[in-house]
Amino acid sequence: MATNNFLKNILTLVSGTASAQLILLLISPVLTRLYSAQQFGNFGVFVSIITILLVLVSLKYELALPLVKQHSIAKVLLHLCFILIILSCTVVAVVVYAFDSWLIAHLNLSLNKSELYLIPVALFACGCYQLLHFYAIKTESFRVLSVSKVTQSVIIAIAQVGLSLWTVFGLVLGHTFGFIASTLMFLLQKRDTLHFNGYNPKRLLAVAKRFKNFPKYTLWASLANTSSTMLPVVLFSAYYSAALVGLYILAHRMLFAPVTLIGNAVGNVFMSNAKHYLVAGTLAKNTLDIHNRLILIAMPIMALTLPFLPEIFAVVFGEKWTEAGEIAQFIAIWIYFVFTASPISTVLVAMEKQKLAAYFDFVSCIVRLGSVVLLSSMAFKDAIMYFSIINALVVSAFILLVFSQLNISIADLIMPHLKAFAVLCLPSFVIIRLLAEQSDFIGFLSAMFVVLPLTLLMIRKKI
Repeated sequence: MATNNFLKNILTLVSGTASAQLILLLISPVLTRLYSAQQFGNFGVFVSIITILLVLVSLKYELALPLVKQHSIAKVLLHLCFILIILSCTVVAVVVYAFDSWLIAHLNLSLNKSELYLIPVALFACGCYQLLHFYAIKTESFRVLSVSKVTQSVIIAIAQVGLSLWTVFGLVLGHTFGFIASTLMFLLQKRDTLHFNGYNPKRLLAVAKRFKNFPKYTLWASLANTSSTMLPVVLFSAYYSAALVGLYILAHRMLFAPVTLIGNAVGNVFMSNAKHYLVAGTLAKNTLDIHNRLILIAMPIMALTLPFLPEIFAVVFGEKWTEAGEIAQFIAIWIYFVFTASPISTVLVAMEKQKLAAYFDFVSCIVRLGSVVLLSSMAFKDAIMYFSIINALVVSAFILLVFSQLNISIADLIMPHLKAFAVLCLPSFVIIRLLAEQSDFIGFLSAMFVVLPLTLLMIRKKI
């Protein structure tokens, strides 16, 4: 019965997340015809700033909520986090409203004052949603959590389409409305259990002290990890035009969304079994097996779509987004390694080597941000190409680090990639190149009829 409930909870959460992301993906072709690349670039900067600040608002105390057994302590934690969110957003509001002109001028932000003023409001909405998200996990309210994600995406989609006449402000306001709506839905669903009465400062301080390792260690590791992903967008906007950044954001969003969805689902299931594998002594074998299977999923997809990404983006999102497809070609190699590494990120946690993972996060953050600065003198597409290669190398280094902890040889890591590339990618690229003059569609079909049977053969024979 417990196993059935566990699987039911995972299915509920995954289906809600998948539906929410699917809504945002389906609305993207509409948004790209309503908004310009420059407006997407400004919106990307706004979201990046919010995402980075979101790590700080409650000092990561919210992560302790699912771990607490006593409901009374969980309520105190909830109260503590809410107070921290209010204080953090107040500080951000004072800084934004007092130094708006200075921030725009000296940080070279591609935002105007109205968009800047919305940051504290959006941060508060996102902070409350994040807090209630973990409280829902604590109380096992997975259905509420799933519905809230779908509600959020629906409101974002409707608002961003409906407010398109307000240009970029419509994008950021629609994004904010989505989080406000999902937070209100949470509060309505859980109104009988959410009460902040009867807590004194001493008890709040006692709980804060008890879980001090979250702001002491987890906060900084999370900040490094989030900054390495989001801060490059802000830096790119400082060095290049918002229109170019908008092209990058669409390419990044369209390629990362499905990878993140599938990767998180696989990672969650793998993590739930990782401790069992560790005790049974099969963690290395199972990690290598899932890694190799993901290679055989990612490689044929990359082989068949990579040559046609500019045309795909032009058809789906409009002719003005063809360059986003070209940028997507550069990002593809990075996405490939992220996908194959998706379940591996949980291995170090299962082995209780969080400190090693934190050190790697800090180093990778420095490498990624430093590369953006060093590449800023190049043309934008060249910078994106090298930035993607560096990111692919960083992810590869992480895979190598994990495999070394599992005593898996470098040969066992590299050979599946080389075999898949030789058997799947090379024939596909050759066929597409030879038939390119006749028809891209014929080239694609011909490559597909060769690549898919070879993929199935490799999976069946475990080549």
